[in-house]
Amino acid sequence: MVKMKMKLGLISALVGTMFISSCGSEPKEESGNNETVVEQPQEMEVQVSEEFVLPSTVQIGDLFRNSGLAYVGGLTLDPQKSSSYNTTFDKYFAFGAYWTDMTYCVLNQQSQEARKYMKVVKEISSELGAGEVYSDQTLLERFDKNLENNDSILMILIEIDEKTDEYVENNDQQEFALVAFVGGWVEGMYLGVSTSSFEEHTKLTGRIIEQMVILDKLIEGLSAYEGSNKKVDEVLIEMNKLYDFYINIPAIANVEGSIADVKIPSTDMKLLGDRILKLRSLIVE
Repeated sequence: MVKMKMKLGLISALVGTMFISSCGSEPKEESGNNETVVEQPQEMEVQVSEEFVLPSTVQIGDLFRNSGLAYVGGLTLDPQKSSSYNTTFDKYFAFGAYWTDMTYCVLNQQSQEARKYMKVVKEISSELGAGEVYSDQTLLERFDKNLENNDSILMILIEIDEKTDEYVENNDQQEFALVAFVGGWVEGMYLGVSTSSFEEHTKLTGRIIEQMVILDKLIEGLSAYEGSNKKVDEVLIEMNKLYDFYINIPAIANVEGSIADVKIPSTDMKLLGDRILKLRSLIVE
């Protein structure tokens, strides 16, 4: 069993290497049944659940930008579309997508666009009962005033990130965190593939390939809500198709060493990109 620790985050996981215990961090110690001792007639077997920590996405977004993710106007999800998301799960997915778009604008110093997305994110969070995260007017004013200051705005985003994590933990909102994270992850991948030609291997291509390594964990997490919502079920089907395609790309199936160094042929990368675009369309429709 894999236990997920939520990091709802900002640009929604654009680098897949910054996760789980390979980073050297210890799993969070909690009371309960995380560790189960099963006695056998001749031996004792200890089963410990693996903790999967979703990436800290503030730093991840900055890394992805530094890998060549340029700002392209018109790619992000239309803020006016937010009113069309009516079900709770639709709002979860939309929250994640808009949060990613906001960060994409912030990191590329698109201040006016960033303000629009912050407004949408605040509205959706309130509709979902998470408005307390954005009730700190002083923090929001600092966000608005520091949009041109890259170092300061990153620290402010980290503060908001931490407040979101605290809300999720205190209010048992893992469902919100996981589904929104998937929405944001897909939006981030969409932005990546939409700004890449894939004619040659680049740092950005490497980041996209890297990110795919967490897809199976996201599928496993989202599967906990299978059957609870039509869109969740449809998204799971497409995520599984994407994962199956990815792991069967010859360069991935036969990989040795670092996934970041894998060079996937442009034809396969384009097909991978098309599948990501299809998944994104499903999530934001």
